[in-house]
Amino acid sequence: PAIASIETQKSPQKRIYSVGQTTWIRKKLEVKAGDFLGYVRTGSSVPLRSEVRLRGQGCAGGFYQVEPRGYVCADRTVSEAPREGFREAALATQGVPGPRPYGYALSNHTPMYNRIPTEREQERYEKLLGKPGTHMKMPKTLQSHEELATGDTIAANSEVPTFLLNGKSPKEDPYDLVEQTLPLGAMVSYSKAFEANGRTWLLSSDHTIVPADRVRPFRASNFRGVDLAKGDVKLPIAWMRVTERPKYRKVGTGVEKTADAFPVRSFVGLTGTKLEVSGAVYLETRQREKDAPLYLKESDATVVEAETKIPMGVKEGQKWLHIRLTQGTLVAYKGLTPEYATLVSPGAGGVPVKGRDAIKDSTTPLGAYSITFKDKAATMSPEKGKNRSFWIQDVPHTQYFDPPFALHASFWHERFGEYVSAGCVNLSPTDAEILFGWTDPPVPAEWQGATGAGASENGPSTIVVVRR
Repeated sequence: PAIASIETQKSPQKRIYSVGQTTWIRKKLEVKAGDFLGYVRTGSSVPLRSEVRLRGQGCAGGFYQVEPRGYVCADRTVSEAPREGFREAALATQGVPGPRPYGYALSNHTPMYNRIPTEREQERYEKLLGKPGTHMKMPKTLQSHEELATGDTIAANSEVPTFLLNGKSPKEDPYDLVEQTLPLGAMVSYSKAFEANGRTWLLSSDHTIVPADRVRPFRASNFRGVDLAKGDVKLPIAWMRVTERPKYRKVGTGVEKTADAFPVRSFVGLTGTKLEVSGAVYLETRQREKDAPLYLKESDATVVEAETKIPMGVKEGQKWLHIRLTQGTLVAYKGLTPEYATLVSPGAGGVPVKGRDAIKDSTTPLGAYSITFKDKAATMSPEKGKNRSFWIQDVPHTQYFDPPFALHASFWHERFGEYVSAGCVNLSPTDAEILFGWTDPPVPAEWQGATGAGASENGPSTIVVVRR
């Protein structure tokens, strides 16, 4: 249809706010299922390119043109001036830059309140949940999710938000005092911790309030890969997976163990020289002891060498990620230049079997894929709707390549280099942030997520190559 102006005032600095669960940024002036460039999540805002609303298809209120591209339907998911309480709550629950946009905690089965409950209400809603501060045993299927959970007390770090004072709720018309129950083993993200009614409370990113003594916070993993683009480290390198590995020195025509070991999840540069002693092969490393090289047993090493051939489907100079399931490794390439290397945790089911269901088997699919969607923080669950038995809130830096399979941060374990996940490719939070910023397409600053393959307006998409 011809573009017609509904409003004529212009102000490129004005913003619109998402007040619905998801506000889609459309490619064209039409509302069409699946045809979008990205989205803005509830509470966030995006600047307008102008206040002129444009006519289109499927949206009676017209379309806003937003920065840096695309159109947003002027429907009930957006507002130019949301109510003050909502704006305050949205600001208070925004994520922060970095590997962990929120605090994260493991649920011991807890209500998610829409306002601060009275002591009597707490007793009523929590009487069957056990004593606060105690933790139920996790089912076997979720035990890997508590590896980094601690028994530490979450300390208050802010005053009670003004939109929660005097029994107020950040939600305009909450259905009930309890929005939903956070199941045992599910994970919650939170932006603030505060004291009220003799208890510490967590302000969740979905604007609910969770008692801090019914969750366990996660300690942060310090693991990260190595930046190859700087040139200080070059392939080949060897990773130490699962456990630390002994260091060896050459003694005459043989070798002997030193008193030291290469730490688990560390790497060491290799010279390419090998030494065979009594049927075992040892790799010469770039580490030195008294000017003599140290060695690593080949069977202890996971060796990553530079690729010499660009995979089919990858264009010259295009970015691509090379994932090896049996090695638990990832290398980021631009053309044939390796720029970053790290350990990852693919599906716990190991190498997929042709003809079998990868989701049921918890395996990561083999093949070459384009990144289809990037989300700064995605809530993950095997189920849909509110009455879910399990979910992980705001998994940072998620990149889908064969939905539902994605690369994403894992803040609940650090067994990188091992088969651990339900099928996705788990990265350390630091690695996930680095690769999210490195891959194409970039996500505009004010957007929550952006479409990759199929949305040429956002630019090229990075290829994900998964091999055995």
